[in-house]
Amino acid sequence: MALFTRTAPVAVPESWTPEGTLVSQRYRALEGATVLVYTADADRSTAYYAAACLGCTHRTDRNASGNVMTEAEAAQAANAHAAVCRAVPRGIPARPDDTEAAKMIRTRLWARRYVTAPHQLRLSDFTGLRVDLQRSTDWIKAVLNDIAKADPSFLAAAPASSGGGTRFTVQPFGRP
Repeated sequence: MALFTRTAPVAVPESWTPEGTLVSQRYRALEGATVLVYTADADRSTAYYAAACLGCTHRTDRNASGNVMTEAEAAQAANAHAAVCRAVPRGIPARPDDTEAAKMIRTRLWARRYVTAPHQLRLSDFTGLRVDLQRSTDWIKAVLNDIAKADPSFLAAAPASSGGGTRFTVQPFGRP
């Protein structure tokens, strides 16, 4: 009877949208891998974009000057990558469990500690990581709150000056 059973629909990279993102464009690499142009800033007037290849490890959320990308810049980066990438389609990346996703956030924050001044954290700091995280903005904020409560010498939390929300600051390592 297996001949007549239906399998559950499987998401394909050509139409997949990671949780917490809005995919605006898709490009096909030379061997068929999908390259996404996406944002996580659906509720902002100025959205920041990133590009991610689902066939290889290519991720970019900054332009050549080191600034966050507009949609046009992310599309240009995605198109340039798709023109040279020979990765075959690997399917959709596995969604990490909550512990692994929280570890990914902590690792991203840890890299910000190697400076001499505190780093004001923005949600756009996680745009490039969204395809791998596959989590909503609210989930990321909850993890940031947990880290700030557990280790305030690492991540400081304070009420935002605008009156709503919380402002997070990564504290640098103590310098002698």
